[in-house]
Order: sequence, then C-alpha cells, then structure tokens
Amino acid sequence: MSIVEGKKQEKRRALLDAAYELFLERGPAKTSVADITSLAKVAKGTFYLYFPDKNAVTQALLGKVSYQLLNDACDAVEHQSDAVTFPDKMIFVIDHIIEAFRKDVLMLKFLERSFVWPGLDQLEASTEAEPLMRKLLDAILTSPEMAGRTEREIYQRITALGSMCMSVCYSSVLEGKPDDIEAMKPVLYDIVRRSLKVEK
Repeated sequence: MSIVEGKKQEKRRALLDAAYELFLERGPAKTSVADITSLAKVAKGTFYLYFPDKNAVTQALLGKVSYQLLNDACDAVEHQSDAVTFPDKMIFVIDHIIEAFRKDVLMLKFLERSFVWPGLDQLEASTEAEPLMRKLLDAILTSPEMAGRTEREIYQRITALGSMCMSVCYSSVLEGKPDDIEAMKPVLYDIVRRSLKVEK
C-alpha cells in the first residue's frame, strides 16, 4: 500500500471511528455530518470523498461491527472442543454474540435488529471479511444438516435464524420481553436445533 493510499485509509477509519462514537452517544438521528468531521478532525468536504451521505456511514458501520462480532465468535468456536456438530457451533456463535451484546448494550442499541450476516449485505472492508465469509460458507455448505439443500435455501434458512436471534436478543436484553435473555436462550436454541435438523 502506498503512502497516499495509507493516508486515505486513515482518514476513512477516522471518520468511521468518530461516527461510531457519536452514534453510540447520541444515535445516528441526532448526529450530523459536521459533528462527525469535527470529531474526526477533518474538513467537512473530506467526508464526501469517502461517503455520499450519513446513511452510507451507518451502513458501513453496521457491516464493520457485525463482521467483528462474528469474527470474534468464530475464532472462539474453533477453540471450543464441546461444539462438535454444526448446530452446536451455530449455537455457540450465537451465544457468544449475545454475551457480547449483554456486555455492551450501546452496541446492541446501535445495531438494533440490523446485524449484517455474511453474504446478506455489503460488509465493511469486504477484502478483510472475505476469508471469514468463505470459511463460514464452506462450513455451512459441507455440514450434514445442509445436505440436499440449494445455496438459496441455505441462505434463506441462515438469514431467518440470524434475524430471529437478533430480534429476540434485542427485545430480551434491552426490554426484558417476552422474558430476560437467560430464560429465552433454551427456547431460542431449541428452535435453532430444530431448524438445522438433518432431513431424512
């Protein structure tokens, strides 16, 4: 990477970091582009060299935060000897992410129900995310639970499970509805196991 390209990446990172800090503190709706550039210590015009508008920054951050959560969870599951089957690993990953949200409710509030699952949207820093996406897709496609299903069917099933887990996590952790997250975990994980059951 050239010095010029390195500086561009630094400015973009500074804008993303500033936006994330402000979004956690105030929420995206109460944060302006001027607020972001002021905290990032760059000229307002610089913002538009990297992002067309504030929504683009929000989408980039949703991808970046989601990717980091998923990457951490996948790293952890590789060192978990108890997670042998694909459903076991899926549940471990979901549980790891839920615990991260419990420790950082501001992050959960920012993501709301918009966790970005690999392949579902544009992940921030897609070049960085590509190895993780490929690893996850390989694990999913080669699992006995997914045998006989088309890629589209697998995509639909994983998307539905991910969206359901995110919605339950948001409601249970932040609002205690329909119950607290510890009470909801057995219900949630039972649904995951049933959804990933090997079809005979």
